[in-house]
Amino acid sequence: MALINPPAWMQAGSYPARTDRLVIASLLGYPGFLVDEATPMRIRQGVKPSYLNQQLKVRAAPTPNMTVIVSGGYAFIDNHDAGGQGTYVCANDGDVILNVQPAGGAGQFRKDCVIASVYDAETAGSASEWRLEVIQGTYAASAGAAVRPSLPPNAQILADLAIAPSQTSVAAANITDIRQFSVAAGGILPVPSASAPNRPHPGQAMYLTDLDVFRYGRLDGSTNTITPDQNIPWITPSVGTGYTTGGTTAGSPGNRNGPIRYRKVFRDGTPYMEWDGGATRVAGAQTANILAGTLPGPYIPYAVRSVSVARNATAITSVANSNSVVHTVKVDFDTAGAVTLIAATAGDVETTWFSLAGVSYPLA
Repeated sequence: MALINPPAWMQAGSYPARTDRLVIASLLGYPGFLVDEATPMRIRQGVKPSYLNQQLKVRAAPTPNMTVIVSGGYAFIDNHDAGGQGTYVCANDGDVILNVQPAGGAGQFRKDCVIASVYDAETAGSASEWRLEVIQGTYAASAGAAVRPSLPPNAQILADLAIAPSQTSVAAANITDIRQFSVAAGGILPVPSASAPNRPHPGQAMYLTDLDVFRYGRLDGSTNTITPDQNIPWITPSVGTGYTTGGTTAGSPGNRNGPIRYRKVFRDGTPYMEWDGGATRVAGAQTANILAGTLPGPYIPYAVRSVSVARNATAITSVANSNSVVHTVKVDFDTAGAVTLIAATAGDVETTWFSLAGVSYPLA
């Protein structure tokens, strides 16, 4: 049992480095992940957050070659060799160039890792230093089959590198930033949603950089989203071939429902999509994406959302007065990001205009 910050009269001429590490851990605070709950003296290790999160960022050389550059910054890394050993502060005061091993031959793909790692002879091995290094992955028959290599126990991953057969340089497209960020308990943590801690400190706020939302920790270990101002601007996408987006004046496409547009809002912490507007469709343009492209990731539902929307009146065979009724047609909002009109090719169910006004569904 270590005595942290003992009174001056108890100070000796020297004391174990572990004491300093435990002081650092006590200032950084909360573990952050459920797996660490059984070891409460751990912290949520990671890179110190900063404006635009440039600390220890891995980037390609100005003229890409088989090296990468790691920018300056701080990392906080726990000792996982033994329990209760505390946390290391690793400082890099400028750009560091790291060599990437040559690529393999035909059919040889691999995934390398750029890491910050600590080696401490007090708890394991003979080295006592911290390093920025590239760990080479094993070869695989395809890029999708390549897996991350085994890493030292006291390591913080900074980036993955995708290395293809006979590759002669590492460009920005080959680098995937997978840093996680550490923060003192209670501070706001900027982090992508995929690497957000599952047990943040109660009341700790996180800014999810890819979703542009705030989330906070609750007393039971769960999280909830801080509902933002709902005055969220609409996004007006381009429509696909065969469709003309709506207008608002007499004779406009889409039965004057206005242009197709969408936005994401929050209701009791749950993200929802809202749609508005309408479009006119060229006869025969069936089951194609209504939009010119797919929706961005944050606007795609986790499961297909099928809804019925209003369409033009049309006569239905053998149904009296059916041409005076506005009918419906199905639209699928799918997990690939397409918005698909589901209709037949011709006949009674032909669709000339439709409306998305009022369509709403949860994204998660």
